[in-house]
Amino acid sequence: MNDYLALGCLCFKVFSPLNDEESSAWQEESVDGLASRCPSLVATNTARLLGAGWIRIESRRCAERPQWMILRIYVLFHDAGHSKVGRTNAAMLAALDAIAREVDISPTTWQGSYVPGHEQRFDVYASRDDQDPSLYFLFNTLPSPSPAERLNDIVGKYAREALEDLLDETTTLEGLKTDLFPYQRRSAGAMLCREAAPGAILDPRLEARIAPDGSTFYYSARDCRFLRDPITFEACRGGILAETMGLGKTVICLSLLLATRHHLPSLPVLYAGTPVRPSVASLTDMAVSAVNRQSIPWRIEFDRIRQSTGDEMTSCASKLRESPPSYDIPPSLRNRWERTTTSPSPQRMLLTSATLIVVPRNLCSQWQSEILKHVEPGALNVLVMDDLKKALPSAKALCSYDVILFARNRFDLESKHGTDGHGRRIARTPFVCTCPYIGASRTRDCHCLREDMLYQSPLKTLHFKRLIVDEGHSFSQINTNAVVVATRLVTAENRWLVSGTPAKDLLGVEVDLCSSEIKDHQSMLEQRRHFDPLYDRSGAIDNLGAIAGSFLKIQPWAPDSLRHSVSFKEHIYRHEDSRRLTYSGFSRCFRKTLESMLIKTQPKDVEITLPPLSHTIVRLQPSFYDKLTSNLFTLVLTANAVTSERTDADYLFHKNSHKERVALVSNVRQSSFHWAGFDEADVRATADTSRGYLTKDQTNCAMEDRELLLQTMEMAEVPALSSEGWKAMSRCHELGIVVENWPDESASHWSFEQSSDSSRILTGISQLLVAQRFVNTRCAQTDPGEGLAGAGIKALASARRRSPSQSKVVQQAVAPTCGRTADKVGESSELPRWKGKSRASTNRAKAQRLTNSGIPTSSLGDEPALKKRRLLSSKDLRPATLSLRVSKYQRKQAPDGDMPFKPSVSQPPIPPALEEEEESLPIDSAYARGRVVGTTSAKMSYLISYILKHHQEEKILVFYEGDSLAFFIAQMLELLNIKHDIYARSLRSDLQSEYVVRFNETPNVRVLLMDVKCGAHGLNLCSASRVIFVNPVCRPSVEAQAIKRAHRIGQTRAVHVETLVLAGTIEEEMLERAQRMTNAEHIEAKTLEDDGGIREIIQNARCLPITREEVESTCSMAALDVPQQLWGRPGWSTGSTVPQTAVLPPAVGPTHEYGKLCPKQTSSQEGPPKKRARFGPLTFDERATEPAGSEAMSTASADERPAQWVEEGDDSSHAAPGVTIPAPAPSADDLWLSLKGLD
Repeated sequence: MNDYLALGCLCFKVFSPLNDEESSAWQEESVDGLASRCPSLVATNTARLLGAGWIRIESRRCAERPQWMILRIYVLFHDAGHSKVGRTNAAMLAALDAIAREVDISPTTWQGSYVPGHEQRFDVYASRDDQDPSLYFLFNTLPSPSPAERLNDIVGKYAREALEDLLDETTTLEGLKTDLFPYQRRSAGAMLCREAAPGAILDPRLEARIAPDGSTFYYSARDCRFLRDPITFEACRGGILAETMGLGKTVICLSLLLATRHHLPSLPVLYAGTPVRPSVASLTDMAVSAVNRQSIPWRIEFDRIRQSTGDEMTSCASKLRESPPSYDIPPSLRNRWERTTTSPSPQRMLLTSATLIVVPRNLCSQWQSEILKHVEPGALNVLVMDDLKKALPSAKALCSYDVILFARNRFDLESKHGTDGHGRRIARTPFVCTCPYIGASRTRDCHCLREDMLYQSPLKTLHFKRLIVDEGHSFSQINTNAVVVATRLVTAENRWLVSGTPAKDLLGVEVDLCSSEIKDHQSMLEQRRHFDPLYDRSGAIDNLGAIAGSFLKIQPWAPDSLRHSVSFKEHIYRHEDSRRLTYSGFSRCFRKTLESMLIKTQPKDVEITLPPLSHTIVRLQPSFYDKLTSNLFTLVLTANAVTSERTDADYLFHKNSHKERVALVSNVRQSSFHWAGFDEADVRATADTSRGYLTKDQTNCAMEDRELLLQTMEMAEVPALSSEGWKAMSRCHELGIVVENWPDESASHWSFEQSSDSSRILTGISQLLVAQRFVNTRCAQTDPGEGLAGAGIKALASARRRSPSQSKVVQQAVAPTCGRTADKVGESSELPRWKGKSRASTNRAKAQRLTNSGIPTSSLGDEPALKKRRLLSSKDLRPATLSLRVSKYQRKQAPDGDMPFKPSVSQPPIPPALEEEEESLPIDSAYARGRVVGTTSAKMSYLISYILKHHQEEKILVFYEGDSLAFFIAQMLELLNIKHDIYARSLRSDLQSEYVVRFNETPNVRVLLMDVKCGAHGLNLCSASRVIFVNPVCRPSVEAQAIKRAHRIGQTRAVHVETLVLAGTIEEEMLERAQRMTNAEHIEAKTLEDDGGIREIIQNARCLPITREEVESTCSMAALDVPQQLWGRPGWSTGSTVPQTAVLPPAVGPTHEYGKLCPKQTSSQEGPPKKRARFGPLTFDERATEPAGSEAMSTASADERPAQWVEEGDDSSHAAPGVTIPAPAPSADDLWLSLKGLD
């Protein structure tokens, strides 16, 4: 019975008299004996399994209740008896599953004492995890790493020493400037333990269970297998470093690299045999071979000898360098051989201690900056590969580096391995050349693909110590080039993903606290403690499964040569059905898998306290123009709902109008800041469409809808068409600025409104920039404003002439046959009829239908991109010391006349000694009294007042949605000489990276405008202590991640976050609804307007009240807290009110960037260090600098000069791209080009 498992008992009543044999001892049953005792069981699953040898049965009468017969069921283990009993019969497996559901596993019954009603049934399904947790709860309650407990598991001498160095809190790790926090040491130590002593783990699909007789067995629920011995796999050599955003994942990785510098990967067991020599080698050669086979880090020993004795060991080191450790991979055997089949030669692999780090392109400069900040000069030899046109050095040259830092887009290019310049690959079967002959000769003009024409990536022949992928959550997309290169081309002993959000919407609880009213970790966890069938069965689970199986290659989820991959989702859940997936909760398998993958410290074990974080919702009273814009959008929504009768595709909320609805709602949200997309013709067209519908017969318009539409038209159309300022701003698509004390002689030529009072005028921001530059450049003249009136006439030409769209007045939309009735009665003869079914014609037809239902096309597209920027020349906007760089792509793509600036040759900045002295206006000058007192946007006025109040002392991070908002803000900052950058989605990755470094390291860049969609992952912007969202994000996860850009390790100031909301508007209602939504509701709504509550808010939008006084008044505005000087502002020639040499005031106390006392390093805010390290030369030979192609990339020289760390002032080297401080920031119009993808 040693090969059988005591599964349980079957009990049933019998009516035969009790004999001595049945009551005294257990008797083994046969099929015939069982049939004679219990004829009804002959045809049952028990009899079938017994006859096939799958089970054995013992029987006995219950001593206390003799009418009950007890059958002990013994199941043959699936890992025993295969020579006698087959296990592939599906019918038998189903019968075994049925028997397992019925057995009683009570130890009392097994001993022969059965009590009816007290059975313990065997659970055939995977055991549910304790307390039925959610993924969010599991992720945030994983045990913190404790590597000290595994110190004795590490056998290798050098790995043990490295772990001791990492965990020793009394010393600083050699080569590291920064003193690590204890939790950072533990995380780095846990990573080292995973690499050096992975150990063996139980197959996560198996559960250890206790049989009724007390023995232990292993059960696989999905295939109903019972095993006597456990199946184990080698634990993952690597995993996911999932420390919460801002807790120093980069420095943890750097500390691991420094602790294991020169550590080589082990030789694979399959190829680790001792080579057989044809003759006896020298003792030196044998010693070198032994060192290489054992992967001994000889450089560490030589360094120790040199430090203790001074002996350089030159000859030994030279011998070891000449014979690097390597192994050969024999070619795979082919199933079929032909006469033309050739056997390829073995592939030689070189072992290297280098670490391959792959980072997003926009984080490449940030990684370089972090290395400079935390690592001692000379401690790491770093190669940066961020240029698409530079080829990799040879494999042997790569072995000389400690770190190879790849930008993700450069890493993708290595997927061209094995192809030529046209993407061709050589087929496995050789082919016969059929190329034509050259003339009458017998020589072929051969263009066939040959081996020497293919690009051979040096990465293919290297065995790296480790591969680290920063922000690696994107590696769940297994078919991308980066994943293909990482999994099929790169061989690495250890693989790590670094991400605070390793899967979709999977955040640490402390991140969620940033955007929640709950401030207690445990309370937040309790809210999402239990399994959620909606959230916990897709999305993040799919991502984790793909990462585990494809990138990390964790068994059994990764496929191998003998079998296909195992379904991740089939085993990590408790499926309460043997044939289908029910997702009834997580199984214990999932917890074991997560613990083997993730390294994450619980918040209670983090020994730091970040500066306080405050988040305030600022509700602003809308200005007159804010109300007007809101009412115009309400008019559009109301007109569409009424005229379409809320049916069919011309209704905005119809299922077929999803794209248009998303666009309109996005514009509605942006309009709370400023919107100049409507023009006079749009308003008239929408109003005329509505009137045309209301005058038609045979409509299904309810009286309530009729009254609502009329009231909305009265509150939106009349004020808009009566406002000269709104009409002027809509013609030139500008933000309005109110200026006081404008000189009388030119005031009327710059004003958007005609008024007898010239002391205060309303003009556009772009026009005001022209006027400011006009006067500033003439400060030294007697009359700086001479000619200002003429300049105003030219600048305001677009605002005063009739727009092209207004002249047409959209006649089609004004036609009497409009709205829903026209479609029904067939009177839409004026609608264009497009032939064919092309996408363009379909879109035009849909746009026309929506126009006829009250929605102008301008409300569905982006706000006009200020196409008339050409009236603003570079000399009107740019300081004289700056020059604009225009790329070839810009000159090629920009249409004639739309180029905002003339292309100019990029010149280096003029040295300070050569800059012309900044002129200032006389105190009694009329232009010195000009003041900017307000704007037409309440949010803009508040934002600018806030920035003016804090920008001298603190840096400010402004999150926006919509490129037009960023442009208007940038123009306003330029008007006030506040240095800023725009981090937009459409910006080139290299510029994004430079802007982050510049914002963190350059004192005079005070403000960074960032698209909120770019603020989710990886960026470190801890130099900012003020954060403003100009529009509510309404997505808690996105908002929390954006806040963590500033509130993270390295932040030494209190972080103040404000979200601007217009009171009483749709925006405020949407924010309140978003705050009430549960996490499941946020996940279910792919876009915000998909939520039913948000849809209801938009559908029930009503106009804001506007008084007659507001309509009739001129220069309506939202005032600035402090009026600002317009002309002759200090610093106007440099474009900054902050001196170039200014530094931020130091934080209180001697703290370094992690906020911990460290006498070894001064604070970065106390001034620049005396010495600064930077990357040295990244030089290649001439062939390596050719454009990336098959020939250039395959002929890189093997003796390129390696990149070294050098001290500042070394004239023999030059800095790598992105490491030195970039040039001064471009102006708003330069950045607008980048926003539009022209840069």
